[in-house]
Amino acid sequence: MQARGGVAAALASSSPRRRASRPRLFITLVATLILAHAGGCSFNGEPDDTSAVGEAANFESYPLYWLGESFEGHDIETIGGLEGQGSAVVLTYGTCDISGFETSCAAPLQLQISRLCDNLVSVTRSQIWRTREIRGAPVGTEDNAPVLYSRRVQVKVYRGERTDSGSALRALAALRSLNDVPPVIAVDDPIPPPAPGTLAGDRVCTD
Repeated sequence: MQARGGVAAALASSSPRRRASRPRLFITLVATLILAHAGGCSFNGEPDDTSAVGEAANFESYPLYWLGESFEGHDIETIGGLEGQGSAVVLTYGTCDISGFETSCAAPLQLQISRLCDNLVSVTRSQIWRTREIRGAPVGTEDNAPVLYSRRVQVKVYRGERTDSGSALRALAALRSLNDVPPVIAVDDPIPPPAPGTLAGDRVCTD
């Protein structure tokens, strides 16, 4: 290993071509980090800023449900969609690792919360919600992910790295309120289902 003086001398004696390549290397590293951030992943596993939890607690458009600050060893990392411009509020738990030439990866758990009436015909096409429920609320499926239908919102759970086949359903069973928009529920409370006939299309969805 070179002493600090040796390192400084080596840099000072670098050829102009060698020095000119360093900004290009810096730009490459920055671009790589941007791609990793866009994929919702982390190289070192350190939690992202969770200040959005406070903002989510003040969200007033519709009820938000979450799993607390941590679920089965996965800490909450990000909350997106609070600006109201997207179709859902997305809560991400845990980090994932990019490998090889991949530019994205699947976080352990992702909750997508949207209004009950959003794309309701599409998300209720699978009839499993007629026979499956969690804490009193029917649970359907879309994109191979379970979707819980509550009185005012849908909660879909995707699972990724370091989870098992039952993780998504256990997450739905652990839901509790994040904001104060009713219906407000604790972790052991029943989850109010949609009005009768709403999922079957016999009643117009109004929420």
